Amino acid sequence: MARRKTLAPAKAPYKIKDLSKISGVSRETIRFYVAQGLLPPPVKTSRNVGWYTERHVEMLSLIGKLQSERFLPLKVIKSLVQGSAEEIGFTTQQMEALGEMRRQLATEHRDLVVSEDAGRLAAEIGMTPKELKDLRMVSFAGSGGATISDVEIARLWLRMKEAGLSEQRGFGPADMAYIVDLVDSAVSCELELFRRRIDYMSPLEIRKLIEVVIPSINSVFSILHERRLHAQIQAFLDGGRKQRHASMGKRR
Repeated sequence: MARRKTLAPAKAPYKIKDLSKISGVSRETIRFYVAQGLLPPPVKTSRNVGWYTERHVEMLSLIGKLQSERFLPLKVIKSLVQGSAEEIGFTTQQMEALGEMRRQLATEHRDLVVSEDAGRLAAEIGMTPKELKDLRMVSFAGSGGATISDVEIARLWLRMKEAGLSEQRGFGPADMAYIVDLVDSAVSCELELFRRRIDYMSPLEIRKLIEVVIPSINSVFSILHERRLHAQIQAFLDGGRKQRHASMGKRR
């Protein structure tokens, strides 16, 4: 008996193989994006047959541009594409402002490649191969070569190591991976505020944003981090004292 051919829904003409061919994105990546919420699920006509729309084509193009042109991580892109059901992304003026911000930040943050061989550089500054491997989890030399800011991150880790966060005590650069999640979350919120509230920025305003606003945000984060840490440690100590007093009371 011949198998009946499944007809595509009117507004969802593409199977995943078609979407992959049109977009240049692999099937595995498309499925991953759907699972992560970066793409809406396909239209199902049966348990194992899904169909994709022009919207999927557009969103795959947008995700690719945000990755290749704006160097945004997927967590940030997810926040942006989920931010508005009516219009995704930035206006032309906002994209121009973002491009100018990136050019200025590249200079301000010294993202100039100082070594094409990150392994050799790591060895020269006293890092072990394992530390290099772990540091890559926190975006060290993410572009392949090591930049000046990568060297700064590595030296900061070595300072923490000398202060007691040694491998002998079970610490390593991978323990800083949570910082990447915090930064991605913060950047996601900042870009969403930028997208919703700023239609245009002059070069002078962009310069002030980089020279004043971003350092101010970094300082506020540092202050709140120390304040929260102090409060949590104090609460822990207070809880320990209460338990000891309760224990002593029972003994009496």
